[in-house]
Amino acid sequence: MLMKYVKAGKLRLDEPIKTYIPESELPDEIQVCHILSHTSEGLPGSFFNYSPRYGLLTPVLEQVSGMPYEELLQQEILDPLSLTHTVSLTNQQVIDSLAGQWAQPYYYGGEAEPGHFDVGVSTSSGLSSTVQDLSRFAQTLLSGEFLTPSSFQQMATPFATTRGASPYGLGIFTQQFLGKQLVWGFGQEDCYSSLVLMLPQEGLTLTLLANNNLMSDPPRLINGDVTYSLFALSFLKHYVFDLPTLLAFSDWQDPNQLAVEVTSPDLRDFYRQEYLAHALAASFMGRGDVQEMARSRQLTQQALELFPDLTSYGNLSTLRLLSVLAPAHPNEFGGPLEQLGASLLQENPQNPYANIYLAFYYQSQNQPDKAHDYFLTVAEATNFHPFWYTIQSLDFLGQYYQEQDPAQAQIYYQRVVDIGFNMGGAVDRATDALEEMNR
Repeated sequence: MLMKYVKAGKLRLDEPIKTYIPESELPDEIQVCHILSHTSEGLPGSFFNYSPRYGLLTPVLEQVSGMPYEELLQQEILDPLSLTHTVSLTNQQVIDSLAGQWAQPYYYGGEAEPGHFDVGVSTSSGLSSTVQDLSRFAQTLLSGEFLTPSSFQQMATPFATTRGASPYGLGIFTQQFLGKQLVWGFGQEDCYSSLVLMLPQEGLTLTLLANNNLMSDPPRLINGDVTYSLFALSFLKHYVFDLPTLLAFSDWQDPNQLAVEVTSPDLRDFYRQEYLAHALAASFMGRGDVQEMARSRQLTQQALELFPDLTSYGNLSTLRLLSVLAPAHPNEFGGPLEQLGASLLQENPQNPYANIYLAFYYQSQNQPDKAHDYFLTVAEATNFHPFWYTIQSLDFLGQYYQEQDPAQAQIYYQRVVDIGFNMGGAVDRATDALEEMNR
């Protein structure tokens, strides 16, 4: 919808976001395009970092259109495209009318508890849909029915940051893989996930919905590389590239099933990604299954042997994989983790994920002074929306300084309390520590 208003000349992407949210405390330099491209954090326009600030586009659309966002959504998208099974999670009447048709969400390895998930409706969340409706919407984007081809091309062009191209365009992920343009989006909460993957040149779309988060969380889609998704790779293998299945994985215990023969340079990148995607998924499942963690370790070892040029292809998803394995196997994966982490931080010293993964590693190796520097970078970074890595960093720093510099510890603990995100009991610990220090 926003691109329609841009096309009509009613909105400029280079306008300051404060034009629409004057009460905001965000820096004046942040423009609408920075929010739309997830490049508003740190130095605006300098790098991609998936941000909750995307929801700030809601008041932008409301002011430009003169309508409440939900009404605008219904009028501009849902009704014209006949998306009759896409509904707001705030509409209890609609929810009741669909009783018995909802897929029961659940946590992996946990009990499902009856309840109602309501995050409101905004440009960042709040809708429930079906595979059919999402596929219909994707096809209208590809066909030009909803947006002009030039507007869609503008959306699907990587946003140019001061550090180079981003994995994100304007409102959607976009990347090149083996000569194919992949345009995609995902959704994720603790108990659901979704993926829409489009190949504009081929006119193909993959639409998936799941009632847990295992489709989005293990491949770390938030980092912007869909080729770490086993679902996406399977689709690309069988429907786009028509590649032979060298990695069958029919028997996890048979080493022969883990062998890969890279017979063509053209296939090298695909099979590398298949190795890494399997390893990353297994590391996630390995949190409750030692056999899966062993498989992740074996696959990662082989990937590093077959594809030693780690810094040329490694990214935040690769670093996440190494950060899971390195604490228990520092001699095997500590070096690659440090090498890739240093490379990513050279590109962007403020990258919160690279900093936090290295911090966790040094913390696991009982090197608190080294961990401190990376946690400190995350905690003291300016113009970042508080996120889980912020809480983790402040929690560590509060404990780090509690004995040697209580005044500094109080500052960090108070920030945890002010943010109010009780991740892993961080707010409870901070509250207790503050009470103890103030006695």
